[in-house]
Amino acid sequence: MQFRLFGNLKLVIGRMSVGCAAAAMSVAAGCATYEPAPVSLSSHQAEFLQRTPESALDARAAAARGTGAAQPSAAAPGEIGASGAAVASATEPPELDATDGLTLEESELVALVFNAELRRAREQAGVARAGAENAGLWDDPRIALQFTRILESVSDPNELFGSFSMTLPISGRLEIEKKRLGRAHAAALARVAQMEWMVRMDVRREWSRLAALSAQRDAMREFVSLLAGVVDVVEAMARDGEMAAIEARLFALERLGATAELHRLDAMCRESELEILRLLGLPPRTAAALLARGVAPRPIEGDGDDAALQRRVLNGPALLVAMAEYEVAESTLEEQVRTQYPDLQIGPGYGTQNTDRQVLVGISVPLPILNGNRRGIAESHAAREVARASAELALESAIAAVALRQAQWTAARRQREILELELIPLVELQYAQAREVARLGEVNTLALMEGLKRRNDARMRLIEAMRDETIASIDVEEILGPPEGPVAGDSP
Repeated sequence: MQFRLFGNLKLVIGRMSVGCAAAAMSVAAGCATYEPAPVSLSSHQAEFLQRTPESALDARAAAARGTGAAQPSAAAPGEIGASGAAVASATEPPELDATDGLTLEESELVALVFNAELRRAREQAGVARAGAENAGLWDDPRIALQFTRILESVSDPNELFGSFSMTLPISGRLEIEKKRLGRAHAAALARVAQMEWMVRMDVRREWSRLAALSAQRDAMREFVSLLAGVVDVVEAMARDGEMAAIEARLFALERLGATAELHRLDAMCRESELEILRLLGLPPRTAAALLARGVAPRPIEGDGDDAALQRRVLNGPALLVAMAEYEVAESTLEEQVRTQYPDLQIGPGYGTQNTDRQVLVGISVPLPILNGNRRGIAESHAAREVARASAELALESAIAAVALRQAQWTAARRQREILELELIPLVELQYAQAREVARLGEVNTLALMEGLKRRNDARMRLIEAMRDETIASIDVEEILGPPEGPVAGDSP
C-alpha cells in the first residue's frame, strides 16, 4: 500500500532532490558491474596441448591457495566432492613423477584435476554455491515520486507526492530459503562427489582393459615367435620332400593370421591408451607411459557377508545424491508453505499538503484468503513424492545392480579358476610333451602347432576371464562408493 505525501512544490522540491540524489548514489554504489569474459578456444587449446601429468599438482596447489587462474581446469577447493577430495588426498603421492610412467594411483589423481566432465560439474556446483551465498536477502525498498498540478483556481496548484515502501520478512521465509539453497548446494556437491567416484572407476576399468590387452599382445607376440620356428622347420621338411607343400602352406597361413591379430591388438592397446588419456584430461600426444601391466584377480566388496553388503549399499554415491535431492524437495515444500504467511509492508514518509507538514507511516499486510500459494504448495507436495520415489528407485536399482555384478564376478571367477587350475596346466603339459618328442628326433609338426594354438588360446581366455573378474569387482565398488562415505539415513 502506498501513502502519498502532498506538499508545496517550492518547499519540498529541494529536500526531495537531495534525497533522490543521495538514494541514486547509494544504489549506484551497491550495484554490480558487468565485465565480458569471452571464450578463447585457441588459448585453451594451447593450454590443453601443453598439459603434463606433473602440472596436475601445480593446479591442485593453485586451487588450494584459492588462485584457480593458474590452471583453468583447477577445481575450487569448496567444489571438490567430499569423497573425491578425501580419496585424492589419501592416494596422492608425495611427488608425481611421470618420467618413469604413470601408475594407476597417479592417473586417478590427474583425472580428479583435469577430467573435463569433472571440471564442468564443479562449475555447475558453483552456480548452486552462488545461490546459497546470496540467499535470504531482503527485498529492495522502493521510492516513487509524482508531480501533479491542480487545474482548478487555487493558491498553490503544484503538488509533489512520493511513496517509500519496504518489506519486513516476518514470515521467516528467508531463513527457509537459506536452508533450501544450502541443501541445493549440498546436493550439487554430492553429484560432484558421485561423478568423481565414477571417473575414478572409469579409469580403473579402462586401466584393466589396457592391462589385459597388453598381456594378450605379449602372449600373441610369443605365439608368433614360436610359430616362426615351427614354420622354418616345416618349410625345410617341405623342401626335403618330407611334407607336402599344401600342408606346409597351412603353417605359413597360421603365422600370417597370428601376425595380423598381433597388429590388431597393437591398435586396440593404442585406442585404450587414448581413452585413458581422455579420462585423465591429457592431450593425446602425452609422452608419459601408462604402466598398465599385469591383470590380477580382485576380491569383491562384501563377498559372503550380505548384511555388510546391504549396509554398504546405503553408502553408494547414487543413494547419497538421491537423499540430498529429497532434502531439497523437503525444504522447497517448507518454503512454499511459509510463503503463504504474509510479510509486513511498511511505508514511512514526510511532506506537506496545503502548507501543512505531515509525517505518515503506512503498514499493510496481505491476507492469504483467495490465493494462499495453494498451487506452489500442491506442486511442492507432488515434487517431494517424486523425490521420495527417486530415492527408493535408486536403492532398489543399487541392490539389483550389485546382485547382477556379483553374479558376473562369480561367473568370471569360476571361469578363471577352471582355466588357471585345470586347462592351463593341461595344455602346458601337452605342449611340453610335443617339444620333448621333437627334441628326441620325431618332429610331429601338426601336434606341435596344435599344442601351440591351444596353449595360446587358453592363455588369451585366461586373461579375458581375469579382466572380466576385475571389471565386475570395480562395478560393484562403483555402486557401493568409497568405504569412508557417510551412511544415508531416513529423512527427518
